[in-house]
Amino acid sequence: MIVPAMPIRIVDMAGSALMILLAFFCMQRVIRLRRSDPDNLVWTYLVWLCCCLAGFAISRSGGHILKQFLFMAGQERLWADIGAAAGSINTFLLIIVAAVTLFFNRVRHVYQQISTDKQALETAHNELLELNQSLEKRVRERTDALVQHEKQMAHADRLASIGQLSSGIAHEINNPLGVIQGYTQLLLRDADEGSQRHSDLQIILKHAGNCKAIVEDLLNFARRSQPEMADIDIHEVIEDALVFIRHRSKMENVRIEKVFADNIPAMRMDEKKIKQVLVNLVMNAGHAVAEDGTITISTRFDTEGRKLMVDVADNGYGIESRHLSRIFDPFFTTKPTGEGTGLGLAVSYGIIKSHGGDIDVKSEPGNGAVFTVTLPVGKTALPGGLQHG
Repeated sequence: MIVPAMPIRIVDMAGSALMILLAFFCMQRVIRLRRSDPDNLVWTYLVWLCCCLAGFAISRSGGHILKQFLFMAGQERLWADIGAAAGSINTFLLIIVAAVTLFFNRVRHVYQQISTDKQALETAHNELLELNQSLEKRVRERTDALVQHEKQMAHADRLASIGQLSSGIAHEINNPLGVIQGYTQLLLRDADEGSQRHSDLQIILKHAGNCKAIVEDLLNFARRSQPEMADIDIHEVIEDALVFIRHRSKMENVRIEKVFADNIPAMRMDEKKIKQVLVNLVMNAGHAVAEDGTITISTRFDTEGRKLMVDVADNGYGIESRHLSRIFDPFFTTKPTGEGTGLGLAVSYGIIKSHGGDIDVKSEPGNGAVFTVTLPVGKTALPGGLQHG
């Protein structure tokens, strides 16, 4: 039985034509994808691959169609001559497909290496930026610390010079004052009480005593004795200072509020000197609020930095900004003449510094002032010889 050749040839030619159409459809689709994402290496590779496969489809399918036409025309011998060339073209196109695949495989590895290097460069760049910012921050901090240290050194030198001068003046004045007080007391024995002479001698003795107190302040400022450390409760020291102030100052109408923290440990410090600082600060606050103000004393404890902060705040007028930089200078005072020597804050500054701490003030005119004493919390003795710190 002989099978008719025409249906087979028609199917072969139709399949070949369909193969060409599908190849061009795939190539068109890939070109659109490539245009939508031109940086995607995969689409570029597929465009090249589809172009090569489209060429192979044209060569292969075109050869089949040409073969069927030649067979129908009885030109089998002519196809035998052309078929070899068509096969060579097909083989060449397949080699190009393989070459494109190998080329893009290599390109992919290079692209991945470039991406890895780019990411590494970006990471290094970000790290350099962070290091640069950290370095700039440290430089600023060190510069600020250096400036602050220079200010403290200049202040310390100024205090030392003034202290030496004050010590010399105080010693020269102290002896004559003692003589004046002694002879005044002798004259008072012979003066009738209630007489004008007795009243005049009392005035001399009073003002000599005031001068004696000023000289004592000068000597306290000039002396830089080492603090006598002992374990104390800061809240007990504050209470003792307030009792002392109530008995020796006119602050009956001033409200004193206390806000004490519960987590403050015992501390090693000179109780008398710290009490002197607290008395100076509270007395200054009382002068600032006059007779109807409020003074708030609060304590805080920084557990990480191991530091105690004592705030003495008042609701008085406050301190002018032009005075803040000089507030701890010796003999500087904003009080009226005759009401202060300007040594209280200077002495307090020296005491706190001798304890390894710091004292600072914040104030705005009309909003009162806040003096903050910061003291480091070192190791303190506990019963039984134990230590904590």
